[in-house]
Amino acid sequence: MAKLCRLVKLNDSFNTQVFTFMLPNKVLREFSQDIYAKDMVYGHHKWTVSFIKSEKHMGAYIKLQSTSTGMVSKLDFSFTMLNNDHFTKNESFMEKEGEFTYDENVKGRKTFVPLEDMAKRGFMQGNGEFLVELELRNIVSSFECYLRIPKENNSRHSYGPKMETPYFSFGLSDWSVSLFPNACTVETEDNITVQLVRHTNFDHICDVKYQLSLGDQNAYESGPVDQLLDATGNSEPFTVGASLMKLSRGRSSLKVRIEMQNVVSVSEVSINVLSRNRNRAHLYDKDKQAWMLEADASGKYLAFKLYYTDIKHVPRKNSRYVAFNLGIVPYSGNQYVRAINGPFVKYYVQDDHDDGYLIHTDIPIEEISSPDNDWVSTEDQHITVHVEWIDSQLLIYPTYHRLDDVARVHKQQMIREILALQSENYALEKQLYSYQQSIAKTNSKPRSLSEDRGNSYRRQ
Repeated sequence: MAKLCRLVKLNDSFNTQVFTFMLPNKVLREFSQDIYAKDMVYGHHKWTVSFIKSEKHMGAYIKLQSTSTGMVSKLDFSFTMLNNDHFTKNESFMEKEGEFTYDENVKGRKTFVPLEDMAKRGFMQGNGEFLVELELRNIVSSFECYLRIPKENNSRHSYGPKMETPYFSFGLSDWSVSLFPNACTVETEDNITVQLVRHTNFDHICDVKYQLSLGDQNAYESGPVDQLLDATGNSEPFTVGASLMKLSRGRSSLKVRIEMQNVVSVSEVSINVLSRNRNRAHLYDKDKQAWMLEADASGKYLAFKLYYTDIKHVPRKNSRYVAFNLGIVPYSGNQYVRAINGPFVKYYVQDDHDDGYLIHTDIPIEEISSPDNDWVSTEDQHITVHVEWIDSQLLIYPTYHRLDDVARVHKQQMIREILALQSENYALEKQLYSYQQSIAKTNSKPRSLSEDRGNSYRRQ
């Protein structure tokens, strides 16, 4: 099995993440089996990697596990086998805008690394294993379908039944888009009401971001939509100021396209932050692991401490990578405030208890104590807090391992090469400047009498 040992998020605009896998040394044996990895999550989809051996090469493949008919996910990916000697000797390949669908959900290369090179070119680590990096970036996931328009909806003043797209998979849940034709409003009698519906995973509310378009030419474009779905899975409906006839341009079907951008599971708790006896709340993350949130009103600003109460259930010889954020929901007003310096990341290993992760906010305690503040409920003096579960991955090796030295050595090598190139460029710039100065001096020299006479003669 290929074991996931490291995860690095670059926090760039492309959502680049690098997954490092460790391949066992038995992969070079003559009759060894193909190597597979456990599922991992990227871009709100489940993926897996496999390393398939042919007669002379080792192939590397990535497979989209959570896919559905009509769903298309495009992303850039690259595989790199790390070399012990120098980063320029790494073996890699990349594919840009790789398209994964229900029918074609596997991509990769059959001839990733020659088997002979794996044994002789310094790819084998000190323990006889191999390190392979998978970089994923720039993912775009969209679902597209055509909804057949019932005959009773062809009339301008008809009120037909709800229209619904097939289910599609995103964020480890099933979704659909519902259309309610010719819903009456104060402004118009000729429009469509749209609603995004989640059909699975009702343990948490969730924050979802998406963009919707209806129709082919001159389609309705919703722009970015950010909605909080309750435990029933229903989003807040919104109205499109156009009829089915207008959007379909008289055709018998309507094109529906939705680009799913983000979905985050949210645990909502209520805490009396000013009470020492009621300032705690228990909650569960999306992996059904238990946590406890404790309010801290002892300082100038409101703070919280998040404890992983199920930390003793982390598997031995593993670490659990968890990324989370925290937000305060106002009792009155619309000012949703997130914690300072979030999102937060922590690695957890098996232990008897967790010391807690301290989270700060910029909400003054003095403001919360005020009777007319926007945060505390007037009914029970509680504050509503959202804990957003962004990501979670299980990694092997709970502490620093010698295999980490490879990446650190590569980093130092690249830094040195960059410094050498900068030094080279500085020397070239110096030479160029010196040359330009010499040309400028030559052009500014006073001309001799013979040169002036020659120029005068040519002008005549």
